[in-house]
Amino acid sequence: MLSFHLKRAEQAIIARKAHGVRDLDLTEPQCKVLGYLVGGVAKSCTQLSREALVTSQTMTGIVKNLETKGLVERQSSPDHGRVMLVSLTPAGVERAAAASGFSERVERGLREAMSDEDYRRLVELLDRVARLAPEVTATAEA
Repeated sequence: MLSFHLKRAEQAIIARKAHGVRDLDLTEPQCKVLGYLVGGVAKSCTQLSREALVTSQTMTGIVKNLETKGLVERQSSPDHGRVMLVSLTPAGVERAAAASGFSERVERGLREAMSDEDYRRLVELLDRVARLAPEVTATAEA
């Protein structure tokens, strides 16, 4: 099945990145969150969970772990007192840059392992799947 092959490829990439960022004392999901906060824009856990495609509860756990490591801080939103905004600390900025660099090297390595034509075709096909999937009509078989 197509979804099996897509998931297997995704898991292989994530596993490679996760192995590499262990030296930074980070998990791959933590690296994603740090990346979402790069640029100085503070975000709520709800915003982060939407970007990461995880539940708010999962994101809250990730943010708490990052806060314990001193990589993010939470402050009350000036607009909504009950909303807590998450932002990077100076240590978080440094760790985010290191994690991003590793991730980029993995992506570049994958790119370089393929011919230009294979890479172009792969991206084209993946984009096509993303466009077509929402329109596919599925009917139950009797």
